[in-house]
Amino acid sequence: MRPRLISDHGFSLVEILIAVMVLTLAIVPIINAIGPAVKTTAAETQSSVLTNQARATLNRLLTVDFETLNAHQGDPVDLTSLFGSTAEAELENILLNGQRYTPTVVISDASGGAGGLLQLAVTINQVRLTTLKADY
Repeated sequence: MRPRLISDHGFSLVEILIAVMVLTLAIVPIINAIGPAVKTTAAETQSSVLTNQARATLNRLLTVDFETLNAHQGDPVDLTSLFGSTAEAELENILLNGQRYTPTVVISDASGGAGGLLQLAVTINQVRLTTLKADY
């Protein structure tokens, strides 16, 4: 009969617990380091999506004729009356991560009272885009 070596018995419960503790101590700092990066990525994704939606709304406003925009000057503009129906106005809303975002549109005179130049501003959450539209 040959004598048994310690390695023939496998791992003891104490050895397994020590190995799990060492792995846990190694993994926790990695997770703590990744956490802020994930939050930053989520915020940047939200900002990017909202910027694209604000740009789309601004581009849609630029397709509306000058007289209609001039007649709807205000802070904020009622999108239903500007686009002609609730369904058309609803196209500007966006649902992101379970939260609904509605753009705020402001149309104002940018000509200093001379007429012929409007400033269009679209704001969604923290994103604000502006442009000018002239009467040709």
